[in-house]
Amino acid sequence: MSGKQLRVVIVGAGFGGLTAAIECRLRGMHVTLVENFPTSRNYGDIIDFCPNGGRVFEKWDNGKVARRLLEVCINDSDKMEYCRYDGYKYNEEPWLLKPEQYYSTFGGHRGAMHQIITDYAAEIGVEMQFGQKVATYVDNEQALGVFTAAGKFYGADVVVAADGPKSIARQQVLGLPESKVASGYAIFRAHYTLTDEHRANKILAPVCRESPNYTKMWTGKDVHMIVYTWNKGRDIGWVLTHKVRSPIGFDEKDIGESWSEPGDKDETLAFLEKGGFEEVLKEIVRQTPTEKLVDFKLVWRDPITTWLSPTARSVVIGDAAHCHLPTSAQGGCQAVEDGITLAICLEKSKGDVPLALRVFERIRFNRSHITHMSSISVRDEYHNADWASSMIDDNPEGLNIPRPAWVVDFDAEKNAEEHYDQLAADVKSNRQGTIEELSLPAGGSFDISERDYYNSSKQIAVK
Repeated sequence: MSGKQLRVVIVGAGFGGLTAAIECRLRGMHVTLVENFPTSRNYGDIIDFCPNGGRVFEKWDNGKVARRLLEVCINDSDKMEYCRYDGYKYNEEPWLLKPEQYYSTFGGHRGAMHQIITDYAAEIGVEMQFGQKVATYVDNEQALGVFTAAGKFYGADVVVAADGPKSIARQQVLGLPESKVASGYAIFRAHYTLTDEHRANKILAPVCRESPNYTKMWTGKDVHMIVYTWNKGRDIGWVLTHKVRSPIGFDEKDIGESWSEPGDKDETLAFLEKGGFEEVLKEIVRQTPTEKLVDFKLVWRDPITTWLSPTARSVVIGDAAHCHLPTSAQGGCQAVEDGITLAICLEKSKGDVPLALRVFERIRFNRSHITHMSSISVRDEYHNADWASSMIDDNPEGLNIPRPAWVVDFDAEKNAEEHYDQLAADVKSNRQGTIEELSLPAGGSFDISERDYYNSSKQIAVK
């Protein structure tokens, strides 16, 4: 069987699943995408894609997909500003780290971006099965595929579980117990439309500016908040990350990992008040429509030692394999990198699915692991900053959204093409070692020395 004849079943239509579906379909494979939600998801919060993920979108349909995305994203920002909780600006950096990254840098409304990519997947012939909840993964000598809760079976030559951090494939395919633990943190998040009334509000007026887009982050003890505007100052999205313990005493309930649990405005304001945050942030929260405010508990899952089923015909990718916290700024991008790398490996294996998946895992394992673990270290740097020391003045990039050159300048497609043959030879020769030893090096770290994009990019060029 050639790679083009493969039947690929992908469970989960997040950005990782969609990327895998699109890239497999572009290579001629028969792709069925099964998603629990009845339509493309439209939850209204913000998501970022740095160039390492965005370059994949940029090449689709000769750049047309990227242009559509930019219509609903930040497309007119000059800089990302970084402030202490009280508004003191300690650093800024260009929104675009390089001018040529305009069509590969995206930040904006998650649901709107998701719809554009879903539409493109349907246009190129991905079979979309929305509203179908997968209940059982089957991976044995007799059959390979998934059963839905309604009893429908989707057979496959390869099964890709891209169904997020709560993936049942971790238990059914990998044989792992549920490993989630409370991270100790949660986020309030919202998106709403700015109106003429908001523009007349003296406190909000600077946020509502038509140009440039407003892109800013504030950092305080155990709390940080990011605010974006786009669409000529008509759309605003914000995210507040905080320790779970509420200043007013009622953030103790376990709401699991729902994307739609209502948030409490008084509680959100209490975090800002206790942290001494500047007034504009409180006003942004006050003006947030109650129905737009979401409370989302951040659950941590430790890294797993394999992403493959015992037969190596099923694989977990994206958050199902490595559930990044938002502070890594790489959750979506790493899922996209997974998706395109997987498609390349399936194509190059010429129908040998176990070989393709084993090579895929070795290409992706260490890189995703380092970015995954950065979620904790970056968050702790934000929330434990010593504002009285000279450390921040000397190394302000240590409190920036992490965009080291080795991460954001990475080309996952080129990397997979370059390393497939050698890793395939390792698999065929049964080379021994741990998965970390057998996999490609991550490529860098999140140390302060590598957090300054411009200095670290020079270091990479020298290498």
